[in-house]
Amino acid sequence: MIKLRLLPWVQPQRLFAALMIIGGSKSTATGTTSTLNIPKKSTLTSRPIGNYSREYSTSSSSTSKSSTTSSSSSSKPVKSIFNDTYLNDVFWNLSSQGPAFAINPNNVEFIQEPSDFYNQLINGIKTAKKRITFASLYLGIGKLENEMVNEMILACEKNADLKVHVLLDGLRGTRLSPEKESSATLLHRLKSKFPERVTISLYHTPDLNGILKKVLPPRVNETIGVNHLKTYVFDNDLLLSGANLSKDYFTNRQDRYSWVKQTESVSSYFDNIVSIIGSISLRLNEKGEVYLPPGTVDPVTESKEFKSVAYKKLSTLLQPNTFYSATGGLQAISSPYDINDIAKKEDITWIFPTIQMGPFNIRQDEVVTSYIFDSVPSQSKFYITSPYFNLTNNYLQLILRGKPMLDIITCSPQANGFYGSKGISGAVPDCYSLIEKGFLEKVVNSGNQDRIKVEEYIRDKWTYHAKGLWITAQNQEDPSITLIGSPNFGSRSVEKDLEAQIILITQNKSLQQKMKSEKEYLWKDTQDANLKTFEQPDRKVSIWVRMLVYVFGSYL
Repeated sequence: MIKLRLLPWVQPQRLFAALMIIGGSKSTATGTTSTLNIPKKSTLTSRPIGNYSREYSTSSSSTSKSSTTSSSSSSKPVKSIFNDTYLNDVFWNLSSQGPAFAINPNNVEFIQEPSDFYNQLINGIKTAKKRITFASLYLGIGKLENEMVNEMILACEKNADLKVHVLLDGLRGTRLSPEKESSATLLHRLKSKFPERVTISLYHTPDLNGILKKVLPPRVNETIGVNHLKTYVFDNDLLLSGANLSKDYFTNRQDRYSWVKQTESVSSYFDNIVSIIGSISLRLNEKGEVYLPPGTVDPVTESKEFKSVAYKKLSTLLQPNTFYSATGGLQAISSPYDINDIAKKEDITWIFPTIQMGPFNIRQDEVVTSYIFDSVPSQSKFYITSPYFNLTNNYLQLILRGKPMLDIITCSPQANGFYGSKGISGAVPDCYSLIEKGFLEKVVNSGNQDRIKVEEYIRDKWTYHAKGLWITAQNQEDPSITLIGSPNFGSRSVEKDLEAQIILITQNKSLQQKMKSEKEYLWKDTQDANLKTFEQPDRKVSIWVRMLVYVFGSYL
């Protein structure tokens, strides 16, 4: 009897896995709708975002102002947070969706190279005395990753009060290599040595249940949803990035990395985020076994209740019009004017953490990102970076109807992480190339070709993974706003995964220069892309790729 066997490049699981990462909506390749359906509230009970720049007064308390209406407070005197009207408006609108943290601008740095990112992680582990809190998609299993775990073991041996919490995605973190190793098996060494002081949490999406849980094989099942946070806390220092913990991200995969040091409030807030997600996650015990802690709702068999519990816990983080000083921990102050731990008031920089957790209907990041896309003044300059450029319908339309000069950087096919892959995965760069071409066609068709520019990152033997944006204040050259963290601007980030980032606003000249330098560092390895780019022989895509994008582009 002849045994039929599908070739590797048409095996259903490989096809599904490769195509699901394309993300976005079908409209990015084939057309847009005329309506916007942008959420206006971070949670079901949040206040809708709107024009709140004149609703706050120094006589209003944190409690009372949350119920103040524009008509009742318009006559009260209002002091500005920033000299620039746009920055001031952004501050108050973002405050309406969650807490704000004042920080010393001298305590913010932007790391440029992946190797420096790794070194900062190692140094943070070595110097931590009280807490190390990591959240990532996964931890690799190579030499560098083993050295990182060894440093955690040494840190625990030297510091009896040190506690370590590592949150990974449960599906990706337990996926076995051909050598039967995984993130969990590597971290077992750490957990077994310090069972009372080390917590290994493994998040499992509640959307992978029923028949999908039974039939989807490893790797494919990760397309349903994962923990995508990339946050690293060492005592009162925070390293926030879009980078995972594996060799590529430590060597030749370009990402972004913000280092906020000596700031207890922000570090504790992100520690809380990880703690809450960890409280609803599976755990790794000292025997190397994955288990569901007693009293924890099962995300697979009780997915509806799991989502409800997760929503209730996470929504407590999003307290509007709540302000924190740089050194006061998570003890809120009465107003943003009461900052006394930074010498020059004009130097005060504000950080707004945002989270996006579609499975639980937590939509803060989507709300504020949509607001930002929609509100950038025509006199400002706007910069976006996205490695997997496949905008949601809402983001796409907001960008096309915007007014400022906009410069976008994305991957060239050669800088895509799937470039040169075998089988169907090798078609992924061409899929994104086609989506990029579709976007440029929309730019031209909407008359935006003189306003919107697209560039592609290309660097020999490097891949690109940087995400976020920068905005200059009106008629200025250096950025005053940046977004940095784990989210892309596609549907997967919005609907399926757990994401977090920060929005940083400043008028401090030194920090603005740092932001400018970081942006320019990424742009130095780019080349212009326009519709003529896609006429080149090496940019032609097959009918097969066009079919893939058309059929599967709406999955994420």
